[in-house]
Amino acid sequence: MFVPLIIGAVITTICQGLLNFDLWETLGNPMKDMFSSSGQMLIIGLMLFCTGTQLKMSDIKDAMHRGVLLILVRLGVAYALCVLFYALFGFDGVLGISFLAFVCAVTSANAALYMGIISPFGDKADKASFGIMLICSMPLLPLLFLGFHGESGFGEAQVMQIISLIIPFILGMILGNMDEDIRKVFAGGNAIILPFLGFEFGSTINLIEAFKMIPQGLMMSILYFIIVITPSYIFERTVLHRPGYASFASGSLAGVALVIPSMAAASNTALEPYVNSSVAILAFVLAITNILCPFMVRYILKKHPADENTAAAAK
Repeated sequence: MFVPLIIGAVITTICQGLLNFDLWETLGNPMKDMFSSSGQMLIIGLMLFCTGTQLKMSDIKDAMHRGVLLILVRLGVAYALCVLFYALFGFDGVLGISFLAFVCAVTSANAALYMGIISPFGDKADKASFGIMLICSMPLLPLLFLGFHGESGFGEAQVMQIISLIIPFILGMILGNMDEDIRKVFAGGNAIILPFLGFEFGSTINLIEAFKMIPQGLMMSILYFIIVITPSYIFERTVLHRPGYASFASGSLAGVALVIPSMAAASNTALEPYVNSSVAILAFVLAITNILCPFMVRYILKKHPADENTAAAAK
């Protein structure tokens, strides 16, 4: 997934940043939905279905226990810090990082990249956490949170988005448990899908725009890693007694985070002045975290391998 992501980012930077045209929009479908962000939700839906087919009912307990707890710890700390950030600095934020940019960053996780990293060595409970993480990382929660600071950005559309994410996962789980052959057919589905998802994530990264706000982006990237990884890693190591790779695998920003500022500003005019700077900061954080995250997981696996297979995957 990493190499297609970089290739997609370079293509986007050259075409949109230098030549001022959208290559995938010009080519049209099927190229557009295969390699640009327009097909991202379809690919994610397929990943949810394939993941669901591999989840046995007996694995649900571990998935809920491990995945939900890690996400609750992570998001609990993130939103608490968002409240503190607003209380101290207001909408303007501090050092060029606005409240809008801070919320959109620290509450996001790239569930698809998590799945791509975790697939070679994670157990079924790790993989089943993908659906939970994806639902918690979609715009619903940050929009609802930002809505408390103005008109609410939460409505029927966000509710339906959650339902549309749950259905493929549950459908895959039902079919996989009904017929073992279905589980076998879709066992390698995510491996086929991931390179295309890498291209689509790369198509959201304009390296020129990302580097316009290097100081703020770098500072936000460091804060992101600290806020996102540290609480869940400590919890994973001390309470769950796990190696900690799941916390690091989820330590990257989701591409969907870049659309949240404009969505939030549409329902809260007080946020409009901060949209452009927030998107630029988030683009930088997106590039940095998505590039570094796989290497961080490799490091933690070498330091705390779960078993022989996990140790081998880290080499």
